[in-house]
Amino acid sequence: MNRILKACISLSLIWSYVWAADANEANATIRFGIAPFNSATGLVKTHRALRDYLSARLGAPVVIYTSVNHEAFLNDGLEKRFDLIATPAHFAPFFYEKGYIPLVKYKTPLDFIFVVREDDKIAKISDLKGKRIGIPDFLSLYYVVGLRWLNEHQKEIGEDYEQVKEPGHAAAISSVAANKIDAAITGTPVFAFASRSFSHRLKAVTFEKIELPPLMTMIDKSLGEATIDKTLKALEAFQTTEEGAEFFRFSGYGGYNRASEADIESAKVFALYVEQALKDKQ
Repeated sequence: MNRILKACISLSLIWSYVWAADANEANATIRFGIAPFNSATGLVKTHRALRDYLSARLGAPVVIYTSVNHEAFLNDGLEKRFDLIATPAHFAPFFYEKGYIPLVKYKTPLDFIFVVREDDKIAKISDLKGKRIGIPDFLSLYYVVGLRWLNEHQKEIGEDYEQVKEPGHAAAISSVAANKIDAAITGTPVFAFASRSFSHRLKAVTFEKIELPPLMTMIDKSLGEATIDKTLKALEAFQTTEEGAEFFRFSGYGGYNRASEADIESAKVFALYVEQALKDKQ
């Protein structure tokens, strides 16, 4: 697994938000890495309340980081550039090997949908024939699952559809709204985040019920048991606050459940998709 990961291209972090801090001590700052399923500014806006709450409870400035894409996010996590990390489950086994341990996971599992225009007649798999289908960010969970799904249904779709690589979920959804592509592979939570400005023009289509594991929050175990316990309690307490309730309402994630090594184990099948995608890229 590690041999394949070393082949990834290392890309720099985007520093998405700076806490207005008096504290200059690097070791006092908690680096919170969030997977780049939205723009950096979008991620910061969505997670601002969580960041502020964690900072108050942990007594240290929390700085939100993201990466330029999912491949860079994987590498940044493996290089231990985060202390706390909100990751899609298919990366969790890799991070676990590097010393991150699971704390919580969102209650709402991810699903697998196609976003199409409201007036489009795409309703069944065969309707994708000849269509331009947006594939999100390389190595995102929807990328690895989406390519597998398209290959498995090639008989129904045919070979004349066009795969259009998009830099991210928001970009893919925007391209559908702008009539640049006909459909985009994504999930309901991402669709809810990215499509608010033009949701009246778009709709979600589910061809097959595929439940994917929810996003997971992990922590570097080198921070020590006291910090790990304090962070876990802070995350669980956040969902009981007014700000936390609004965050989970807005995101559709439903709250937190405890995560465990069993979740890491169940995510390994999706980690295999990552390994295969990296092999195919070489």
